[in-house]
Amino acid sequence: MKDGLFKWLCGLAFLNNVGYSCVWPVTTVYMHDQLHQSLVLSGLVLLCYSSANVIGSIMAGSCFDHGHTFGLNVCGQLITLLAVTILIFAHGWPIYSILLCGFGFGNGWILTLINSMGTHVKKYPGTKVFNLLYLVENVGLVVGTGMTGFIYEQGIGWLFALIAIMYLFSLIIVLAKFGRVELRAEPILQSPQLQMPAAAKKPSKSNWSVIIVLMLGLVIVWIMYEQWMSNLAVYLARFGISTGRYGMLWTINGILIIAFQLLIEWISRYRATLNFQVTFGAMAMAGSFVILLAADRYGQFILAMVVLTLGESLLIPGVPAYVNRLSPAAQKGRNQGLVNAFSSLGKALGPLFGGLVIEKIGYSPLFLICAVADLAVGLTIWGVLHLLQHGLQNYD
Repeated sequence: MKDGLFKWLCGLAFLNNVGYSCVWPVTTVYMHDQLHQSLVLSGLVLLCYSSANVIGSIMAGSCFDHGHTFGLNVCGQLITLLAVTILIFAHGWPIYSILLCGFGFGNGWILTLINSMGTHVKKYPGTKVFNLLYLVENVGLVVGTGMTGFIYEQGIGWLFALIAIMYLFSLIIVLAKFGRVELRAEPILQSPQLQMPAAAKKPSKSNWSVIIVLMLGLVIVWIMYEQWMSNLAVYLARFGISTGRYGMLWTINGILIIAFQLLIEWISRYRATLNFQVTFGAMAMAGSFVILLAADRYGQFILAMVVLTLGESLLIPGVPAYVNRLSPAAQKGRNQGLVNAFSSLGKALGPLFGGLVIEKIGYSPLFLICAVADLAVGLTIWGVLHLLQHGLQNYD
Protein backbone atom coordinates (compact mmCIF):
# COMPACT_ATOMS: atom_id res chain seq x y z
CA MET A 1 0.00 0.00 0.00
CA LYS A 2 1.32 3.46 -0.89
CA ASP A 3 2.74 5.43 2.03
CA GLY A 4 0.41 8.38 1.40
CA LEU A 5 -2.66 6.22 2.02
CA PHE A 6 -1.80 5.51 5.64
CA LYS A 7 -3.21 8.85 6.79
CA TRP A 8 -6.49 8.00 5.05
CA LEU A 9 -6.47 4.58 6.69
CA CYS A 10 -6.16 6.38 10.03
CA GLY A 11 -9.10 8.55 8.96
CA LEU A 12 -11.20 5.42 8.39
CA ALA A 13 -10.18 4.12 11.83
CA PHE A 14 -11.17 7.43 13.44
CA LEU A 15 -14.59 7.64 11.77
CA ASN A 16 -15.38 3.97 12.42
CA ASN A 17 -14.65 4.36 16.12
CA VAL A 18 -16.62 7.59 16.44
CA GLY A 19 -19.61 5.70 15.04
CA TYR A 20 -19.04 2.62 17.20
CA SER A 21 -18.56 4.64 20.39
CA CYS A 22 -21.88 6.40 19.86
CA VAL A 23 -23.71 3.05 20.04
CA TRP A 24 -22.38 0.95 22.93
CA PRO A 25 -22.80 3.49 25.79
CA VAL A 26 -26.56 3.87 25.23
CA THR A 27 -27.67 0.41 24.11
CA THR A 28 -28.54 -1.00 27.55
CA VAL A 29 -30.04 2.29 28.77
CA TYR A 30 -32.16 2.70 25.63
CA MET A 31 -33.46 -0.87 25.66
CA HIS A 32 -34.30 -0.77 29.37
CA ASP A 33 -35.68 2.77 29.73
CA GLN A 34 -37.22 3.43 26.31
CA LEU A 35 -38.04 0.01 24.89
CA HIS A 36 -38.94 -1.38 28.36
CA GLN A 37 -36.96 -4.60 27.93
CA SER A 38 -35.25 -6.45 30.78
CA LEU A 39 -31.54 -6.18 31.52
CA VAL A 40 -31.22 -9.89 30.75
CA LEU A 41 -32.69 -9.36 27.28
CA SER A 42 -30.45 -6.34 26.80
CA GLY A 43 -27.47 -8.54 27.62
CA LEU A 44 -28.62 -11.15 25.10
CA VAL A 45 -28.94 -8.49 22.40
CA LEU A 46 -25.40 -7.30 23.13
CA LEU A 47 -24.25 -10.91 22.93
CA CYS A 48 -25.88 -11.23 19.50
CA TYR A 49 -24.30 -7.91 18.48
CA SER A 50 -20.85 -9.17 19.48
CA SER A 51 -21.46 -12.51 17.76
CA ALA A 52 -22.32 -10.68 14.54
CA ASN A 53 -19.14 -8.65 15.01
CA VAL A 54 -17.14 -11.89 15.32
CA ILE A 55 -18.69 -13.31 12.13
CA GLY A 56 -17.99 -10.10 10.21
CA SER A 57 -14.40 -10.06 11.43
CA ILE A 58 -13.66 -13.65 10.42
CA MET A 59 -15.34 -13.31 7.02
CA ALA A 60 -13.58 -10.05 6.16
CA GLY A 61 -10.19 -11.36 7.26
CA SER A 62 -10.52 -14.56 5.24
CA CYS A 63 -11.72 -12.70 2.14
CA PHE A 64 -8.96 -10.08 2.43
CA ASP A 65 -6.23 -12.67 1.84
CA HIS A 66 -7.75 -13.44 -1.57
CA GLY A 67 -7.69 -9.86 -2.87
CA HIS A 68 -10.64 -7.65 -3.94
CA THR A 69 -9.70 -5.11 -1.25
CA PHE A 70 -11.73 -2.25 -2.71
CA GLY A 71 -14.89 -4.34 -3.10
CA LEU A 72 -14.59 -5.65 0.45
CA ASN A 73 -14.22 -2.11 1.78
CA VAL A 74 -17.25 -0.85 -0.11
CA CYS A 75 -19.30 -3.86 1.00
CA GLY A 76 -18.52 -3.29 4.69
CA GLN A 77 -19.22 0.44 4.48
CA LEU A 78 -22.55 -0.06 2.70
CA ILE A 79 -23.77 -2.72 5.16
CA THR A 80 -23.00 -0.49 8.14
CA LEU A 81 -24.35 2.68 6.53
CA LEU A 82 -27.58 0.92 5.53
CA ALA A 83 -28.14 -0.44 9.06
CA VAL A 84 -27.66 2.92 10.82
CA THR A 85 -29.68 4.82 8.19
CA ILE A 86 -32.70 2.57 8.76
CA LEU A 87 -32.20 2.96 12.53
CA ILE A 88 -32.74 6.72 12.18
CA PHE A 89 -36.40 6.05 11.37
CA ALA A 90 -37.04 2.55 12.76
CA HIS A 91 -35.66 2.01 16.26
CA GLY A 92 -38.50 0.25 18.06
CA TRP A 93 -38.62 -3.32 19.30
CA PRO A 94 -37.60 -5.79 17.85
CA ILE A 95 -36.25 -4.07 14.70
CA TYR A 96 -33.70 -2.21 16.84
CA SER A 97 -32.03 -5.45 17.93
CA ILE A 98 -31.97 -6.86 14.39
CA LEU A 99 -30.42 -3.75 12.87
CA LEU A 100 -27.97 -3.49 15.77
CA CYS A 101 -26.65 -6.93 14.82
CA GLY A 102 -26.32 -5.74 11.22
CA PHE A 103 -24.33 -2.76 12.48
CA GLY A 104 -22.14 -5.09 14.56
CA PHE A 105 -21.46 -7.30 11.53
CA GLY A 106 -20.43 -4.31 9.42
CA ASN A 107 -18.37 -2.75 12.21
CA GLY A 108 -16.39 -5.96 12.71
CA TRP A 109 -15.91 -6.24 8.93
CA ILE A 110 -14.54 -2.69 8.63
CA LEU A 111 -12.24 -2.86 11.66
CA THR A 112 -10.69 -6.10 10.41
CA LEU A 113 -10.06 -4.60 6.97
CA ILE A 114 -8.42 -1.55 8.56
CA ASN A 115 -6.05 -3.77 10.58
CA SER A 116 -5.44 -6.03 7.58
CA MET A 117 -4.54 -3.10 5.34
CA GLY A 118 -2.28 -1.90 8.14
CA THR A 119 -0.19 -5.05 7.67
CA HIS A 120 0.71 -3.78 4.17
CA VAL A 121 2.02 -0.39 5.29
CA LYS A 122 5.72 -0.29 4.37
CA LYS A 123 6.54 3.19 5.65
CA TYR A 124 6.63 2.14 9.33
CA PRO A 125 7.38 -1.09 11.22
CA GLY A 126 4.33 -3.12 12.21
CA THR A 127 4.52 -2.15 15.88
CA LYS A 128 4.35 1.56 15.06
CA VAL A 129 1.51 1.05 12.58
CA PHE A 130 -0.73 -0.66 15.12
CA ASN A 131 0.20 1.75 17.91
CA LEU A 132 -0.74 4.68 15.66
CA LEU A 133 -3.98 3.03 14.56
CA TYR A 134 -4.87 2.35 18.19
CA LEU A 135 -4.09 5.97 19.07
CA VAL A 136 -6.37 7.29 16.30
CA GLU A 137 -9.12 4.81 17.19
CA ASN A 138 -9.11 6.01 20.79
CA VAL A 139 -9.27 9.65 19.74
CA GLY A 140 -12.41 8.57 17.88
CA LEU A 141 -13.72 6.87 21.02
CA VAL A 142 -13.14 10.02 23.08
CA VAL A 143 -14.92 12.19 20.50
CA GLY A 144 -17.80 9.74 20.11
CA THR A 145 -18.47 9.14 23.79
CA GLY A 146 -18.13 12.87 24.46
CA MET A 147 -20.95 13.67 22.01
CA THR A 148 -23.21 10.71 22.74
CA GLY A 149 -24.82 11.82 26.00
CA PHE A 150 -25.86 15.25 24.72
CA ILE A 151 -27.18 14.00 21.37
CA TYR A 152 -29.00 11.03 22.94
CA GLU A 153 -30.97 13.46 25.10
CA GLN A 154 -32.32 15.02 21.88
CA GLY A 155 -33.55 11.62 20.70
CA ILE A 156 -31.91 8.42 19.55
CA GLY A 157 -32.88 9.14 15.94
CA TRP A 158 -30.54 12.15 15.97
CA LEU A 159 -27.78 9.94 17.36
CA PHE A 160 -28.13 7.47 14.50
CA ALA A 161 -28.21 10.37 12.04
CA LEU A 162 -24.80 11.47 13.36
CA ILE A 163 -23.47 7.91 13.06
CA ALA A 164 -24.79 7.68 9.49
CA ILE A 165 -22.91 10.88 8.61
CA MET A 166 -19.69 9.35 10.00
CA TYR A 167 -20.07 6.26 7.83
CA LEU A 168 -21.05 8.34 4.80
CA PHE A 169 -17.75 10.23 5.12
CA SER A 170 -16.01 6.90 5.59
CA LEU A 171 -17.57 5.55 2.38
CA ILE A 172 -16.51 8.68 0.48
CA ILE A 173 -12.89 8.18 1.64
CA VAL A 174 -12.98 4.55 0.46
CA LEU A 175 -14.38 5.52 -2.95
CA ALA A 176 -12.02 8.48 -3.42
CA LYS A 177 -8.76 7.13 -2.01
CA PHE A 178 -8.88 3.33 -2.04
CA GLY A 179 -10.49 2.72 -5.44
CA ARG A 180 -7.29 1.33 -6.94
CA VAL A 181 -5.97 -0.43 -3.85
CA GLU A 182 -5.72 -4.19 -4.33
CA LEU A 183 -3.57 -5.92 -1.72
CA ARG A 184 -2.39 -9.50 -2.08
CA ALA A 185 0.31 -11.70 -0.63
CA GLU A 186 3.68 -10.72 -2.03
CA PRO A 187 5.81 -13.44 -3.64
CA ILE A 188 8.94 -12.81 -1.59
CA LEU A 189 9.25 -11.66 1.99
CA GLN A 190 12.15 -9.40 2.89
CA SER A 191 13.10 -9.54 6.57
CA PRO A 192 16.36 -8.98 8.42
CA GLN A 193 15.94 -12.33 10.12
CA LEU A 194 14.38 -14.35 7.35
CA GLN A 195 13.78 -14.67 3.64
CA MET A 196 11.20 -17.16 2.44
CA PRO A 197 8.09 -17.32 0.25
CA ALA A 198 5.60 -14.89 1.80
CA ALA A 199 2.67 -16.98 0.71
CA ALA A 200 3.88 -19.94 2.76
CA LYS A 201 0.79 -21.66 4.02
CA LYS A 202 2.05 -22.65 7.45
CA PRO A 203 4.25 -20.67 9.82
CA SER A 204 6.27 -22.66 12.34
CA LYS A 205 4.62 -24.46 15.25
CA SER A 206 6.29 -21.96 17.56
CA ASN A 207 4.60 -19.10 15.73
CA TRP A 208 1.20 -20.76 15.98
CA SER A 209 1.70 -21.55 19.66
CA VAL A 210 2.39 -17.89 20.43
CA ILE A 211 -0.53 -16.72 18.26
CA ILE A 212 -2.93 -19.09 20.06
CA VAL A 213 -1.70 -17.96 23.48
CA LEU A 214 -2.10 -14.30 22.47
CA MET A 215 -5.63 -14.91 21.16
CA LEU A 216 -6.78 -16.79 24.26
CA GLY A 217 -5.13 -14.19 26.47
CA LEU A 218 -6.98 -11.47 24.58
CA VAL A 219 -10.33 -13.14 25.31
CA ILE A 220 -9.55 -13.34 29.03
CA VAL A 221 -8.26 -9.76 29.22
CA TRP A 222 -11.38 -8.39 27.50
CA ILE A 223 -13.70 -10.40 29.78
CA MET A 224 -12.01 -8.75 32.76
CA TYR A 225 -11.84 -5.31 31.13
CA GLU A 226 -15.58 -5.37 30.46
CA GLN A 227 -16.18 -5.26 34.23
CA TRP A 228 -15.04 -1.64 34.13
CA MET A 229 -17.50 -0.90 31.34
CA SER A 230 -20.53 -2.89 32.47
CA ASN A 231 -20.54 -3.28 36.26
CA LEU A 232 -18.35 -0.61 37.84
CA ALA A 233 -20.93 2.20 37.57
CA VAL A 234 -23.25 0.30 39.92
CA TYR A 235 -20.36 -0.43 42.29
CA LEU A 236 -19.33 3.24 42.43
CA ALA A 237 -22.88 4.23 43.36
CA ARG A 238 -22.34 2.40 46.68
CA PHE A 239 -19.79 5.08 47.56
CA GLY A 240 -21.99 7.97 46.48
CA ILE A 241 -20.12 8.46 43.20
CA SER A 242 -22.47 9.63 40.45
CA THR A 243 -22.80 8.27 36.93
CA GLY A 244 -21.36 11.55 35.66
CA ARG A 245 -18.18 11.09 37.68
CA TYR A 246 -18.01 7.49 36.45
CA GLY A 247 -18.19 8.86 32.90
CA MET A 248 -15.33 11.21 33.76
CA LEU A 249 -13.15 8.15 34.40
CA TRP A 250 -13.56 7.23 30.72
CA THR A 251 -12.67 10.75 29.66
CA ILE A 252 -9.48 10.35 31.68
CA ASN A 253 -8.98 6.97 30.00
CA GLY A 254 -9.19 8.47 26.53
CA ILE A 255 -6.81 11.34 27.28
CA LEU A 256 -4.27 9.03 28.92
CA ILE A 257 -4.36 6.57 26.03
CA ILE A 258 -3.29 9.37 23.70
CA ALA A 259 -0.48 10.39 26.07
CA PHE A 260 0.71 6.82 26.66
CA GLN A 261 0.65 5.96 22.94
CA LEU A 262 2.78 9.00 22.12
CA LEU A 263 5.23 7.94 24.85
CA ILE A 264 5.34 4.33 23.60
CA GLU A 265 5.87 5.52 20.03
CA TRP A 266 8.79 7.69 21.15
CA ILE A 267 10.41 4.88 23.15
CA SER A 268 9.98 2.41 20.27
CA ARG A 269 12.23 4.61 18.10
CA TYR A 270 15.18 3.62 20.27
CA ARG A 271 14.42 0.09 21.42
CA ALA A 272 12.06 -2.81 20.69
CA THR A 273 8.96 -2.69 22.89
CA LEU A 274 6.67 -5.45 21.61
CA ASN A 275 7.58 -8.21 24.09
CA PHE A 276 7.30 -5.69 26.92
CA GLN A 277 3.92 -4.47 25.65
CA VAL A 278 2.18 -7.84 25.60
CA THR A 279 3.56 -9.05 28.95
CA PHE A 280 3.67 -5.99 31.19
CA GLY A 281 0.40 -4.69 29.71
CA ALA A 282 -1.59 -7.62 31.11
CA MET A 283 0.18 -7.33 34.46
CA ALA A 284 -0.64 -3.62 34.71
CA MET A 285 -4.30 -4.36 34.01
CA ALA A 286 -4.18 -6.88 36.86
CA GLY A 287 -2.82 -4.12 39.08
CA SER A 288 -5.88 -1.96 38.42
CA PHE A 289 -8.13 -4.61 39.96
CA VAL A 290 -5.83 -4.92 42.98
CA ILE A 291 -6.35 -1.19 43.56
CA LEU A 292 -10.13 -1.63 43.19
CA LEU A 293 -10.11 -4.18 46.01
CA ALA A 294 -9.15 -1.47 48.50
CA ALA A 295 -10.65 1.61 46.80
CA ASP A 296 -13.42 3.55 48.54
CA ARG A 297 -12.65 7.14 47.45
CA TYR A 298 -12.89 8.72 44.01
CA GLY A 299 -9.18 9.49 43.87
CA GLN A 300 -8.39 5.80 44.32
CA PHE A 301 -10.70 4.90 41.44
CA ILE A 302 -8.88 7.47 39.29
CA LEU A 303 -5.57 5.79 40.21
CA ALA A 304 -7.01 2.39 39.25
CA MET A 305 -8.12 3.83 35.90
CA VAL A 306 -4.65 5.27 35.25
CA VAL A 307 -3.06 1.84 35.84
CA LEU A 308 -5.73 0.13 33.71
CA THR A 309 -5.16 2.59 30.88
CA LEU A 310 -1.40 2.03 30.97
CA GLY A 311 -1.93 -1.72 30.63
CA GLU A 312 -4.54 -1.27 27.92
CA SER A 313 -2.28 1.07 25.93
CA LEU A 314 0.47 -1.54 25.97
CA LEU A 315 -1.42 -4.79 25.43
CA ILE A 316 -4.36 -4.04 23.14
CA PRO A 317 -2.33 -2.65 20.18
CA GLY A 318 0.55 -5.01 20.99
CA VAL A 319 -1.41 -8.19 20.24
CA PRO A 320 -2.35 -7.39 16.59
CA ALA A 321 1.19 -6.10 16.02
CA TYR A 322 2.67 -9.36 17.35
CA VAL A 323 0.21 -11.48 15.36
CA ASN A 324 1.21 -9.52 12.25
CA ARG A 325 4.88 -10.24 12.97
CA LEU A 326 4.22 -13.98 13.27
CA SER A 327 1.84 -14.33 10.27
CA PRO A 328 2.96 -15.02 6.69
CA ALA A 329 1.55 -12.63 4.09
CA ALA A 330 -1.07 -15.10 2.86
CA GLN A 331 -2.58 -15.33 6.37
CA LYS A 332 -2.26 -11.77 7.67
CA GLY A 333 -5.84 -10.76 6.86
CA ARG A 334 -7.36 -13.91 8.32
CA ASN A 335 -5.32 -13.64 11.50
CA GLN A 336 -6.21 -9.97 11.99
CA GLY A 337 -9.84 -11.04 11.62
CA LEU A 338 -9.28 -13.58 14.38
CA VAL A 339 -7.76 -10.89 16.62
CA ASN A 340 -10.90 -8.79 16.28
CA ALA A 341 -13.14 -11.86 16.63
CA PHE A 342 -11.48 -13.02 19.86
CA SER A 343 -11.68 -9.46 21.21
CA SER A 344 -15.40 -9.35 20.43
CA LEU A 345 -15.89 -12.74 22.08
CA GLY A 346 -14.33 -11.44 25.30
CA LYS A 347 -16.45 -8.29 25.16
CA ALA A 348 -19.58 -10.40 24.69
CA LEU A 349 -18.84 -12.77 27.59
CA GLY A 350 -17.60 -10.09 30.01
CA PRO A 351 -20.93 -8.61 31.21
CA LEU A 352 -22.50 -12.06 31.61
CA PHE A 353 -19.47 -13.38 33.52
CA GLY A 354 -19.37 -10.36 35.80
CA GLY A 355 -23.09 -10.43 36.48
CA LEU A 356 -23.00 -14.10 37.47
CA VAL A 357 -20.00 -13.66 39.78
CA ILE A 358 -21.48 -10.55 41.45
CA GLU A 359 -24.81 -12.29 41.96
CA LYS A 360 -23.20 -15.36 43.54
CA ILE A 361 -20.27 -14.00 45.58
CA GLY A 362 -20.06 -10.20 45.19
CA TYR A 363 -17.78 -7.49 43.83
CA SER A 364 -14.61 -8.07 45.86
CA PRO A 365 -14.25 -11.71 44.75
CA LEU A 366 -14.88 -10.53 41.17
CA PHE A 367 -12.03 -8.00 41.37
CA LEU A 368 -9.75 -10.67 42.85
CA ILE A 369 -10.61 -13.11 40.05
CA CYS A 370 -9.93 -10.39 37.47
CA ALA A 371 -6.56 -9.53 39.01
CA VAL A 372 -5.44 -13.17 39.13
CA ALA A 373 -6.68 -13.86 35.59
CA ASP A 374 -4.89 -10.85 34.05
CA LEU A 375 -1.70 -11.66 35.97
CA ALA A 376 -1.89 -15.26 34.75
CA VAL A 377 -2.25 -14.02 31.16
CA GLY A 378 0.83 -11.81 31.48
CA LEU A 379 2.95 -14.55 33.05
CA THR A 380 1.79 -17.13 30.50
CA ILE A 381 2.65 -14.88 27.56
CA TRP A 382 6.05 -14.12 29.10
CA GLY A 383 6.76 -17.81 29.68
CA VAL A 384 5.73 -18.90 26.19
CA LEU A 385 7.75 -16.15 24.51
CA HIS A 386 10.78 -17.02 26.65
CA LEU A 387 10.56 -20.73 25.80
CA LEU A 388 9.88 -20.36 22.07
CA GLN A 389 11.78 -17.18 21.16
CA HIS A 390 14.51 -18.99 19.22
CA GLY A 391 12.00 -20.88 17.06
CA LEU A 392 9.91 -17.88 15.99
CA GLN A 393 9.81 -16.75 12.37
CA ASN A 394 9.53 -12.99 11.78
CA TYR A 395 7.27 -11.94 8.87
CA ASP A 396 7.08 -8.24 9.78
